[in-house]
Amino acid sequence: MRKLGATLLLAAVTTTAPAYLSAQEDAEAGAVAAVQALFDAMAARDGEAIRDLLTDGAVFTATAETADGVEVRESTGAEFAASIGQPGPALLERMWDPHVMIQGPLAVVWTPYDFHVDGEFSHCGIDAVSLAKTAAGWKISSIAYTRERDGCAPSPLGPPGG
Repeated sequence: MRKLGATLLLAAVTTTAPAYLSAQEDAEAGAVAAVQALFDAMAARDGEAIRDLLTDGAVFTATAETADGVEVRESTGAEFAASIGQPGPALLERMWDPHVMIQGPLAVVWTPYDFHVDGEFSHCGIDAVSLAKTAAGWKISSIAYTRERDGCAPSPLGPPGG
């Protein structure tokens, strides 16, 4: 009888685990896709598309180490969308190796990135993106990121457009 119980438990685990993993992988892919959609909207300088990807109270926090200490700049999602939505130089933000954590309707995407302006390297750093799952899908509620100009390892993605 004990052997039958162990067999039934193993069967239950092996049939439900793939479904759970598939749902988890789908959720992770959706969160990463929302971040990539933001980068794509930035490249298109599409403020409306940026606003559509954010929660109403989204906040952006940029940090950079300076000679005087750490500089912290904050802006609302609306301010960010309005700024990027203006005509200006070409922007390209690229991420790689995203780490995703999800619990229910909350996700965090932590990823290295590099940023280019008019095809020239500007800076690199880490993006820490918080997302909330809504009826419309994953929405970005906050982004905190480092801005590093020196000591950036070469991107594994190679040069932009390469």
